Amino acid sequence: MGKRLGYLLTTVLLLAIAARFLFSPSTLLLLINQSFLIGLFLTLIGSIALVLRSGFFTVFLKGFKQLKSMLFKRPRVMESDWFQEKDPVLAKKTETLLKICTSLSLWAGGTLLFLSIVLTCFYLYQS
Repeated sequence: MGKRLGYLLTTVLLLAIAARFLFSPSTLLLLINQSFLIGLFLTLIGSIALVLRSGFFTVFLKGFKQLKSMLFKRPRVMESDWFQEKDPVLAKKTETLLKICTSLSLWAGGTLLFLSIVLTCFYLYQS
């Protein structure tokens, strides 16, 4: 994990140096703003997914399910075993996909935020 982070930060730094020399200051400012906003959005999405996966809201969801079951009656067909059955293979695949998407969005968001910070430093140095 440490080596990957080092490689990632080095790559972002090299990309920022290349962008500083390739783009004009106005284009660089657009790139800084866009990378910051996209990185912020991805970090926000990843953080929300992480909180939801952690089980923080399960108490609230159980309470609302109990309230729903008291207020609304379910049809008898819905009470059969066929509707209650949950596929463990699908649940495992879904959990794996959610883990991958969460970590990918957090890493991509953090990387874009770091890129925008480095580009901002270059932009301010250039001005």
